Amino acid sequence: MNAGRVLATSTSRNVVSEVTRDIVMRTSDMYELFELGRSVGLERQRSGSMEMLEAVVRACSDEQEHLAGALALAGGVFVATQNKHARRVCDALVRRQNGAGGPSMLRVWCELAPYIRLPNIHEVVAEAERMCDVSVLGNLAPFVSEQSVERVASAVHAASVDVLLRMEMGTASYEDAHRVVCAAAGVAQHLVDGTDRGLDRVWALVSDALASTHWASVCTSSDQIYEDVGRAGTEDYRRACTALVSYAQRQNSERADAMVNAVFALQPCLRYLPRSSVRVGRGREGAVLFYMDLLEHMAGQLATRTVNALVMPLAVRYVQSVERDWFESAHALILSVLDAGHAKVAVWYARVVLALYPQRINMDLLDISFTAAIRALAHSSSPELSQSCIDLLIARIDECAASGVERGVRRRELLCVLASQVASVPLDLLSFVMTSVDEHVDCEPLWATRRDVVGHVQDTVLESAELERRPVLASWVWRMRARVDARL
Repeated sequence: MNAGRVLATSTSRNVVSEVTRDIVMRTSDMYELFELGRSVGLERQRSGSMEMLEAVVRACSDEQEHLAGALALAGGVFVATQNKHARRVCDALVRRQNGAGGPSMLRVWCELAPYIRLPNIHEVVAEAERMCDVSVLGNLAPFVSEQSVERVASAVHAASVDVLLRMEMGTASYEDAHRVVCAAAGVAQHLVDGTDRGLDRVWALVSDALASTHWASVCTSSDQIYEDVGRAGTEDYRRACTALVSYAQRQNSERADAMVNAVFALQPCLRYLPRSSVRVGRGREGAVLFYMDLLEHMAGQLATRTVNALVMPLAVRYVQSVERDWFESAHALILSVLDAGHAKVAVWYARVVLALYPQRINMDLLDISFTAAIRALAHSSSPELSQSCIDLLIARIDECAASGVERGVRRRELLCVLASQVASVPLDLLSFVMTSVDEHVDCEPLWATRRDVVGHVQDTVLESAELERRPVLASWVWRMRARVDARL
């Protein structure tokens, strides 16, 4: 009968005690002892022989030389049964344990950390750093103090950079990236529960760790970890991202600026790529994609100088990208910037989206993007620039004046976009836009197009218009509908 079976079934207290001491002395793999303790605890709990189980725990508490082994065995029993006596023995052994107990003890510390306070946790973290065991660092991260979490974050970040470099050399695996993401999620827990004091550096390190491994989500993968989640990432990834965004949105503009500058310093490609047409590796491109998604949530907190110098150059590089993820993220980032009131790029962006229509974006996306640019200008210090955008749109409509089914469809869609602007343009430009719509609708040869434009304004635009505009717009729509119906 093997020793584990004896501990699980023997009815002799003396035999159980002797076998326990022998196992602790002879076994060098601490996690093997932990699993044995867990198995014995579950078996004794099922059979109701808790008296013999306490004999195992008592023998562990009497151990003087092999404290790590005794703790691993007693810890397995406690985790399996939540026995109060086993808990007291584990607490006593932890206080007596000097150091981390060697590499094979690291996984045991991870199992015990959620249940037992570890006064030697800094020594355990140091051992994990020495062994480059990022999984252990992630598991222990939620239990270190706020004063020490930066050390863990730095180690996780170093591991992520190593994974990124190995990925670009073709030697990293999806499992490598997944371990870093799990570790980053553990560190990010401090950003949710912390006091916000002194954690800005931790935020930057966790952000860059996730960015450096984001290629695992965006690359086409047959790996079981990522095949079903895609760009949304694993649960650990989503939890870490939620913590990053939550922490960032609690900060004032000055601190948010400093945090963004810190991540740009950690990832030099963020500054290099916008100034170069050179295509970099998929790993770096994945990092840029992550940061565009993250900055989308922070645009409202950033100062104009940060937006112009750091954020917009990234978006400009990818605003016409043939890669769908980067293309969508760049446009989402610009829309967030415009929504935050940074209107300097509005006229340029209006010209870009008009050029992308209809090959890359449809009417709905053009309507959203163009309206965002007009709205940003209307609330800026230069509302007169809205006229330039409207002129660009009218010129594009006039280009579709020739006959043909395709041109007719484009003309109808562009007229609907122009009509949408009556809810967004500055009030002193409202009359000009309404007149322009009237002229184009009256000249439109297709009754279906005239009907669609009037219906679009009536069903969609009036609902989004400010209250002070609605009486004027309602009267205008009524007159336009009357003219359209009269030409049936």
